[in-house]
Amino acid sequence: MYYYLPCWKKLAINVVLVFGVSGWFSTAKGIEVSPREQVFLLSAKKTFEYYCSPCHGQKGKGDGTFFTIDLKPKPRNFTDLDYMKKRTDDQLIKSITDGSKSVEKSNLCPPWGKTLTDKKIKELVVYIRGLSSQEAEKPVAEVKGHVAVNEKESPVKSAMRWGFIVVITFALAGGAICEWKKLKGESPK
Repeated sequence: MYYYLPCWKKLAINVVLVFGVSGWFSTAKGIEVSPREQVFLLSAKKTFEYYCSPCHGQKGKGDGTFFTIDLKPKPRNFTDLDYMKKRTDDQLIKSITDGSKSVEKSNLCPPWGKTLTDKKIKELVVYIRGLSSQEAEKPVAEVKGHVAVNEKESPVKSAMRWGFIVVITFALAGGAICEWKKLKGESPK
């Protein structure tokens, strides 16, 4: 029956199949973040990038644009899991609010308490904590030398990928056959 449909209907069916199937695959991957959480995460990231990354770097590794070899003390590496485990949220909040000197660290990190709201500072602490947990979740090869790991792909993921390729191939082939028949002068059935 599919063969006898007009070209535009075949194309419409293929598009629905492709996007419907790919949408199912993307939601089957796991964690979904609500729009409210996305805004929260985005705003904390933007705050970090604006106020903290010049010293601590975009990823919190202490390698920001103000970093130099002779800088004493060096900016804190927030991806250091051992260090971050030893620090409480209250210490981080105090360090951000009153500056790093208030927690007996360097005097180079200014107090942001009058610039940022308490809510923003708490969001920032959550974001900074996330930097160290992201580093802990990486495979050892990726953390050590950024070496590509050749892992076997799960059979389900492989089947989904091949299924997607087959659907796209049939969609393109069906459209090409219809167009070829139009050019040849045959009417599609």
